[in-house]
Amino acid sequence: MTTPSSSAPPLTTFSWLRSFMDRCKLEKNGSNFADWDRQLHLAAEGDDKLRLLTKRSPLTPNASSSNAVREAYEAYQKESAAIKNVLIFSMEADLQRSAINMSTAYEIYTKLVIMFSQAPRIL
Repeated sequence: MTTPSSSAPPLTTFSWLRSFMDRCKLEKNGSNFADWDRQLHLAAEGDDKLRLLTKRSPLTPNASSSNAVREAYEAYQKESAAIKNVLIFSMEADLQRSAINMSTAYEIYTKLVIMFSQAPRIL
């Protein structure tokens, strides 16, 4: 299991995340994926965090990027780190091992959708 990164907000900052982690555990065979996904969407949507699951990270800023671009990138990365940890905590151990080295919540969520969705979802 992973621990929240030092740059991520504490999980207690996102009360819905803590609640989601306590209620839901994605099984390694994905048999409860539809229920897990529905609950994740409801919780994330209510706290304006759904974008972290459904939208790629902004491009990494370069030396000529504006401060606003850098700040937007850093804010996304910080929030995504917290959501990534929640996703990892809400999986059985076999799934955790496959997700732990992924860089963003979007990357983890996209992999899970591909692995366990029976039909394409419209997000």
